[in-house]
Amino acid sequence: MFEIHKSCGRFDNKVFRSKPFDLYTYTCYAGEHNPIVENGDSLWTINARGEAKVTRGTGNREYTSGMGVVMRGYQCDEKTSSIQTYSNLPYVNGCSTHQIFPPVRAGDPTLQLLYLPPHTAEQAHHIHSTVRCVYVLEGEGYSVQGMKDDVEVKLEAGDVIVLDKMTPHHFRTEGSHLVVVPFHVYSSTVLEHSHPMKDGTHII
Repeated sequence: MFEIHKSCGRFDNKVFRSKPFDLYTYTCYAGEHNPIVENGDSLWTINARGEAKVTRGTGNREYTSGMGVVMRGYQCDEKTSSIQTYSNLPYVNGCSTHQIFPPVRAGDPTLQLLYLPPHTAEQAHHIHSTVRCVYVLEGEGYSVQGMKDDVEVKLEAGDVIVLDKMTPHHFRTEGSHLVVVPFHVYSSTVLEHSHPMKDGTHII
């Protein structure tokens, strides 16, 4: 299953919450919000200016625009990054990725960047064992979900898409490149040829 928040006022700001059967508890905020981030939690944000941040919870309200994800029961050091849309790690089918905030340890949350050149598909249809909360930073393309009668949604800068675990999907582009920033609630490793964008991806 997937949910999407469209930018540019086409839909109201939206909140996506983890399901009762998920292993990890998170809340994803699309658009402008001021969530309370409790002590022991962390807030992961990315905005339209390409500014990414991790904030440790203190029980206070924090401002988020673009996309913000509150990760329950996890707090690492606070971090900031001004994102450039370059990428250094190989992915699949001509795509590449960049680790914005690598996981501290294998299994920890991570924020990644995925770059798709024009006229490419991210990879073969695949699933992940955990949720992906994805912010569209730049360009345009399509998100394709499902196994039969595939649902295809056009993606533009500012959109947020939440892909539940085990949701068959892939991204594709036509005449424009596409830069998306996926938040992983779980990661696998940090090595060059075995990194969080590749590991945990299962071709179907």
